Amino acid sequence: MKYFKTTQFVPGKGEAWMFTEADDQGVIQRTLTFIPGTGEIERIPDPVVKFLFRPERLAASDADEFLKLWNR
Repeated sequence: MKYFKTTQFVPGKGEAWMFTEADDQGVIQRTLTFIPGTGEIERIPDPVVKFLFRPERLAASDADEFLKLWNR
């Protein structure tokens, strides 16, 4: 598996981190959004978007970081 993350500002809440877990062919397995300022986590076990789009624009993450938040 490969793991990616990106960030986006959410008005009134701060930065939101979006994490993606994808297989070696770029098929997205699951995603989550984490807002550190509020502690909110949204887990998406079966995302609508199934393929990575422009993964070169995403920051690399790792399984530990993703699973720590997923299991929180």
